[in-house]
Amino acid sequence: MEFSFREALDKLGRDAGFRILNEAVRPDSAYLFNTLLPETNKPSYYVDNGYMVIRPVMAGLVGMSSPYPPGSVMDASTFLEKTGKVANKVTLEEEAIRQIQELLRQQGLVGEARKEFLANEVFNFQNLVIRQGHTDTFEWLRAEALYTGKIDWTFNGIHLDIDYKVPSTFFGTNRTGNDRYNAEHADNKFWVDHYAALAALHYNVRAIIAHTDTVLKLINTMQLNVDVSQNGNIFTFKRWRTRGNNERPASDSRDALSIIAYDLEGEVLNPADTSKTIKVKFAKAGKLLYVANNNRSGYRVGEGAVPDPVRSLALGYTHIAPTVEGDGRMGRWGRLFVPEDAQWSVRGEGVTNGLPVREDVTATQAKTYVLSTDLA
Repeated sequence: MEFSFREALDKLGRDAGFRILNEAVRPDSAYLFNTLLPETNKPSYYVDNGYMVIRPVMAGLVGMSSPYPPGSVMDASTFLEKTGKVANKVTLEEEAIRQIQELLRQQGLVGEARKEFLANEVFNFQNLVIRQGHTDTFEWLRAEALYTGKIDWTFNGIHLDIDYKVPSTFFGTNRTGNDRYNAEHADNKFWVDHYAALAALHYNVRAIIAHTDTVLKLINTMQLNVDVSQNGNIFTFKRWRTRGNNERPASDSRDALSIIAYDLEGEVLNPADTSKTIKVKFAKAGKLLYVANNNRSGYRVGEGAVPDPVRSLALGYTHIAPTVEGDGRMGRWGRLFVPEDAQWSVRGEGVTNGLPVREDVTATQAKTYVLSTDLA
């Protein structure tokens, strides 16, 4: 039976690898932190946030036949960084291709049906292996920026070191011993820290995000004096208070909260055995991310003319730069090919230059607050 991945690549069309790398793999909604720092294609390899936001000021009075007064002000941010470059390559080896051959034989596919089958296999390989490796990496980087206010990542001898200058007052004390949130003890500091987070964000919190493991620890701790309900991945806690000799639902609005349980994970190579992988949580274990409501003002270069309500609520964006491999075109670069020296295989490659950018941080304020506890 004739079997050609070159024909499959031809069917996908010219620049198939580039197109696939810039299309959705997991739905955007699956990456929760992408809603807070959404990916945006930019024409520059550098992130210079001071030249990206132009804020309007109220128009002023002028006399007849008089010059117009200035109508905007540009933020003078000092955030200037190179984008980080991430890349991968994966080969669909002979063993996998033999399995595909066997499937073709069993299903009796010939002609255009065979070409369609092979094209879909190649598309899924590039989409679910090459591209998802990039989107997972950037969701992890966004998590670092939001949970720690920094990116400190060393891989393959390359160090990416970014400090978003989030004030230290927006990180709670890491609770240990009887103070930790999963301790059934009077000294459990969850509610004390919860009140502090609300106050720091001016009681304007729109979401609390934690890994499912962390949420389950809270449930096990607080079930004696808290009502817990669940709707999908959202858990709601309502505290009870003692009034006289009775336990009653608390009337203080601070004593009711909802937590989004976010358990999406990525995989990285195990440094001890690179033939295996280990799971990496995007939402950090033992931490709760409080996110304040936000309403961005001003004009963002490159976002288009139609207001995007999702981006208006964002805390910044993820800068996706061009690539040299893509001849300077904006967006990720990728390619699919059959290596000349390995006709039994198909190879996919991908490159992204990018960096999460936080626009919510000033010298004294941020739109996030992070609680931290030991889970042991």
